[in-house]
Amino acid sequence: MTGKNFSRGRLLTIGEACPLLGYARQTVYNAIYSGAGELAQLPYYRVGRSIRFAEEDINTFLEQRRVEPRTGTAG
Repeated sequence: MTGKNFSRGRLLTIGEACPLLGYARQTVYNAIYSGAGELAQLPYYRVGRSIRFAEEDINTFLEQRRVEPRTGTAG
């Protein structure tokens, strides 16, 4: 992996972030450039022409979308 260490964890390329997020590369690009959809809320860094995601930001993004299972029985 090409990610570099940073105070917010490693900086990941889009190719490295996509498997963690569960989205295709093009979907991530579309969200970034359109500013629409759930992925547009994920912070990123511009390094020259490259886009990088902090590993900690991805973890926070996913944790905010965590759904706990319901308890009790239905019916």
